[in-house]
Formats: sequence, C-alpha cells, structure tokens
Amino acid sequence: MRTQLKINPDNYTLKVTYLRYRNFCNKLLKRLKHNYENNELRKARNNPRSTWKIIKNITYTDSIKKSPSELLNIDRDNLTSVNRVNEYFSRIGSDLALQFSSNIQNNQLPNHNINANSLVLLPTDESEVELIIRSLRKDAAVGWDAIPAHLLQKCSNTLVPIITHICNISMAEGIFPKSFKRAVVHPIFKGGDRDSVSNYRPISVLPALSKILEKLLNTRLTIFLQKNSILAPNQFGFRVGMSTEDAVASLVDEIVNSLENGQKCLSIFLDLTKAFDTVSVPHLLRNMEGMGIRGYALGIFKDYLSDRTQCVKIDDIVSSSEPLLFGVPQGSILGPTLFLLYINSLCTLSLPYSSIITYADDTAILVRGSDWPLMFARAECALSRVMQWLSNNLLTLNLKKTTYITFSKTAKTQPPLETFNIRAHTCSTYTSTDTCNCPIILRSAHTKYLGVFVDSHISWKYQLSNVTARVRKMIYIFKKLRYTADFDTLKSVYYALCQSVLTYCISIWGGAVKSYLLPLERAQRAVLKVMTFRPIRYSTAQLYQECELLTVRQLFVLETICRKHIGLEYDIEVTRKRRARKVCQAQSSRSALAARSFNVVSCHLYNVANEYCDIYPLTRSQCKKRVTTWLLSKSYEDTENLIKLSIL
Repeated sequence: MRTQLKINPDNYTLKVTYLRYRNFCNKLLKRLKHNYENNELRKARNNPRSTWKIIKNITYTDSIKKSPSELLNIDRDNLTSVNRVNEYFSRIGSDLALQFSSNIQNNQLPNHNINANSLVLLPTDESEVELIIRSLRKDAAVGWDAIPAHLLQKCSNTLVPIITHICNISMAEGIFPKSFKRAVVHPIFKGGDRDSVSNYRPISVLPALSKILEKLLNTRLTIFLQKNSILAPNQFGFRVGMSTEDAVASLVDEIVNSLENGQKCLSIFLDLTKAFDTVSVPHLLRNMEGMGIRGYALGIFKDYLSDRTQCVKIDDIVSSSEPLLFGVPQGSILGPTLFLLYINSLCTLSLPYSSIITYADDTAILVRGSDWPLMFARAECALSRVMQWLSNNLLTLNLKKTTYITFSKTAKTQPPLETFNIRAHTCSTYTSTDTCNCPIILRSAHTKYLGVFVDSHISWKYQLSNVTARVRKMIYIFKKLRYTADFDTLKSVYYALCQSVLTYCISIWGGAVKSYLLPLERAQRAVLKVMTFRPIRYSTAQLYQECELLTVRQLFVLETICRKHIGLEYDIEVTRKRRARKVCQAQSSRSALAARSFNVVSCHLYNVANEYCDIYPLTRSQCKKRVTTWLLSKSYEDTENLIKLSIL
C-alpha cells in the first residue's frame, strides 16, 4: 500500500486508507510489546536481578561492557601488545619510584605508631569459613584456576574442612600459598584516549580460595586496628561505620567553623598518581611492624606481598606472567586495608594551622590564617611538608590535577587572583619565591571532592546544578518504563536511580538557599509526573500525596535527623527527662552560612522530631521509619516552615 501511494501520491482515498492501517498496526505493535514486557516483569517479580535486567532492556540502559581491544593494536600483533600492557602495569610502581632523588633507605625511615601490643592471628573454624564462602559473589570473575565461587558453595560440605585446615596452617606458619598470589588483570577504561594504556585501571582478579584466606586475615587485622586505635581519625576510607559523607562533612564543618571565627581559609585537593600501584613493600612492612604486626602475623603479610605475579587478559588473549615489586593488588580484599596502613602517617603529619582529611588516597589539606598573605605562606609550607612525605614514601603527586580553593562568605573578601600563588616547591627552600621556577598549583572556584562539588562560598550552586542535571536525565527512563511496569515497580526504580542521587550527602548541601534548590525540586516533580501520567501543572501537594514520596526538602530533614541520631550517645537519664529538656543543645551562629550548616540545623530538627516522634531511644532503622511517616503527614509548606525555623 505504501508503494502504491508513492506511485499515486494524489490518490486521497489510498492515502487515508494507508494512514489508518499504519496507525492501527503501530498501536497494535506497541500494545503487544507492552503486554509482553509487562508479563516478563510479572514473571520476575520475586527475582530482583532478573527484574533489573528486564528494566534495563526496556529502557535501553543496559550498558555494554566494551572490551579494551584498542590495547591489542599498540604493537605488531595481539600477543606482543598484551605483553606490553602487562609490562606497563607491573612496572609502573618502580618507574615512578625511580623519579625520586631521595636517598632515604628503609632502615632510615622513622617508625610511626609504636605499639606495644601485637597482632595474634587466631585460628578459624568451619563455621566462619562457611559463612565467607556463602558471602562470595556467584557472578564474580574467576581467577587463573577457573574455579567459580558457586562451585565452592555447592560443594561446601566437602570443601569447608579442607579449606579451614589450609587457612589455619597458613596463619600458624606465616605462609601465604603461592598459587593464591597469581592475579589475572583486566584493564578497566577510566576515560580519555582508549589507545593509551595509562587511561586504564588494572583490576586484579584473584582465585576464590585466595579471597577466603584474605577475608580471614582482613577481619583479624581490622579488629586489631580498631581495638588499638591505630588508624588516624581523619582517615575515612574503607572503615566500618565511616563513609564518603563523613569525610565531606568533616571538611565542610572545618571550613564553616573557620569562616565563622573570622579566619581566612583555603583547601588544597591533592591528586596522587597510581597510589595503590606505587606502594613500597619494605616501607609498608616497616610501618606494620611499628603498629604491632610482628612475628608470624607480619610474616604472612610479607609473604602475601612477595613473589606476586600477574598476567593481563584482553578478550581471549593472555599475556605472559610478570613479577610485581611495588603496590598492593587492586580488586583484592586486603589491598585497601594495607594501603590505609601505608598512608596512615600522612594523616597524622604535624602541620601548623592546617589539617588533613583523607578518604583512602583522596586527600584535602585545610589551611587557616588571619590574613591572605599569611594563609598562602602557611599553605606553601604545609604542601611542602606533604610533598616531602610523599617523596620519602615514593608516592607521586599529580600537579596538573591538584587544585586549591580559597573560601570566603562573599566575593568581595576573596584574594585577588594575580596577587597570590601556591607553588609546589621541589627546590631547596620554599621561601625563595622571587627566583623560584617551581610549578604553580591551579586555583579553582569549585572542585569535585568525593562526588560532591565544593565551591568557594559553600553555596552548593554547582552541586545542585549537577544533581539537577542527573535527575532530569532519568525522565527518559520513566517515559519508557511507565507503559509497562506497575506503580510499585516504578517506585522501586525511583528509589534506586533517583532518590539515591538526591540523598547522597544531602545532609551537607540540603540546607542551601531556596533559589538554588528550586530547579532540583522541579526536576524531581517532573520525574514523578512522568511516572504517574500527570499534566505539567498538576498540584504539587496532590502529586506527593498520591506517590507517597518525600520532597527534596523532606529528604534533607530525614537524612539530617538520621545522621544526627547516629552521632548521639544514648543516655538513659536523657530518656527519663526528655520532656523536661531537649536532647541536643542548640548551636549558636553569627552568619547565614553557619546557620545553614549541619551542626546548627541538625540540633533543631532533631529536637522537633524527638518531641513529636520520640525517636531518641530507637535504632537507626526505627528512627528513619518513624520520621518518614511523620514527614509524609506534613505538607510542603509545613516542611518549609520547619526548615526556616531551624535556620533562624
């Protein structure tokens, strides 16, 4: 019919008939497609993994894992290319270490954190080993031995006694089995030019049996570190009960407190090159010995880090094995904890009028002073000390990606851009600024630290703009999904994709001024209107009531109260007198910036919530559930008034 219409375009009857049949067929195909997808979702209702797989197929968001096949073209043939990639990954640590002119030997390094207590590796039992085997991911990539985790789980009754015996012998004699130390490296693309091997992160895939022994060692090591308070309190990475939100909150609190006290403040955000790959094993072992890891306990960690080999696998091509002399394996269980031990003395470095906040290798140096000339002098001094520590420990600072921000309440109080600079001094003295040609650190108005955009006025303008853009990109997903999935499934997708973005560190940036928050609120409402087929001018109050979801401001109140609840120590006397006095002492503030900060707002919000909901004696999950119910009963205007009273 379409062909006939092309031949006779002036035939009106043929044209109308064709359009009717075309529209009818398109509607029928769409209906059949939606019915099929709806049936598939119903079948997978009790299987979250299958449900999400179907959702990704419906919304065309199933990311295709692209092979790093571009690396196979860096030499004359595939095998030679993959061998060159392996040589780069295995030698990057030693290549960077050779760049340092420091003559410090291992026995000349200062021994930090001298601890009289020693780590004792208690033997394991079959129940602990069985729990670890059950916790292994079934879909994890297999190591060189090709033994999948699900095979160990199926045969656990037979294998658990044998694996327990092997692990106990290893811990008792301080020997890590050599076959457990062979890694298969999969290059993961980070960004930039796909033909450059430096733009790939080497992720080590170890045998499942190695992961079991590593988990046993990591559990005992972590407990020892916690009992003896060895790790610095300003290190928030890879620690139980700590998160990126704690690190960002600590940084912002110090900035706000400095500005509130009339001080000048700036922060240097360091970027370390290949930090995990350039860990010096002798330096790490010396640090561990000073921390109390001695004898057979030190022996097994030394053996774990010695005689390691790796090969690179791209597609079906496997390189030859190369020895590893530097670094801790990325993708391992023990690697992150060992890196914290290596960098721990950086966190405790004495810096006058300065402090360090770290999350693994993401480091920020906060400097305070009474005026800008003094501030910049102190900043250069602090940076020079940190660079000396990095040099002594064979870690490389990426000066191109290292930036700093000067913080102030207003633009008028910012230092002139052309007047002051911070130099990364590699010369003999950092005070000779007249003739010094050392590189200048880039000054920025805002930077991304642990996923949050921090700006020079702590206004959260850039953070809110970023979150708004991310939320609006999700409208397409719900437009595709709303014809197929029921509302409960849509809410699950909303919680996973949208609300998770909204709530990340919202207790820190959620107190921003209303004008900056409005675009984000509109973006959230746009998603909800698409989900529910509501018109663009649909009532806001009715929309949230029908969806039974919290607004952006209510999410801020909820997360702030929950975060404050975790930080409070339970006192039975407070419970008995809770009607007579408030749980949290109100914090005073002299500026609008401090009034909107977490420390000030959280006290008022928590006291109000405790008055209505009696949340003080509850657990975190109980507190969150009760406060959520309370907030759902509040209107949009009531929530705004609650926050306004908290900021006053």
